[in-house]
Amino acid sequence: MKESYSKEAPSYKDPIAPRVEAAIKHREEHEAGFAQATDNYDGFYLRLKELGEDGNRFFLGAPAIIGSRLSYSGAEAQVLSNDGLFLAQLAGAPAERLSALHSRGWHIEVLLSATYFRAQDKSALADIAFLCWSTKDGELNAALCAFAKGIAERFASGDRADVRLSQDQFIKILESKGAWCLTPTTKRDSIEKGTVVFKARRSGTERITAYALRHKTGCNILAILFWLALAGGIAALIWSLFSG
Repeated sequence: MKESYSKEAPSYKDPIAPRVEAAIKHREEHEAGFAQATDNYDGFYLRLKELGEDGNRFFLGAPAIIGSRLSYSGAEAQVLSNDGLFLAQLAGAPAERLSALHSRGWHIEVLLSATYFRAQDKSALADIAFLCWSTKDGELNAALCAFAKGIAERFASGDRADVRLSQDQFIKILESKGAWCLTPTTKRDSIEKGTVVFKARRSGTERITAYALRHKTGCNILAILFWLALAGGIAALIWSLFSG
């Protein structure tokens, strides 16, 4: 009579598992050396709907160049042009959010993403992006300044870049010293009937004007005046078409 043997099946060991575990551990150790995005950065969009006379004139005029910087007054929670012109008063959750960041001494970058014309009351709307970050670390501040410039260029080309950052994206920015800015493209919020997109990218003349504003020489000042006059004439023509 043959003896029967009960043999346990050998347990399977994935030969790749140790390499995967080592890679995960290496990645975690690498990421641990970087600051946390949630502790150092905040980014979001806001649509300005209630604008005064100066705000409407600005956003439907030549000075409103897509991708250009605006100013934020932390004390009054106001959005201003770079020349100090009052554009909009912030309130509610966005104002509280920015006030908290401002009180922490963060830099608040304000970029123009798009403008709209509302035929119902012949007024303007504007999409602006807030990119806010801590300035306590010099390298982090320099990297995010460079990142913001890259986002502004994407706005100028008509790309509505996501300004929120995951930890992985934040690390890419720090590693590249701000050269990386390839966040996903997001959809614009819907607009009501009777509202049209007025500006969503820079025109050729606006690119020249923006360049001239960054390099103010005698010749460029004349160029600025010329292109602003031309852009203003085009804006006035569009305004008359909608208001007629």
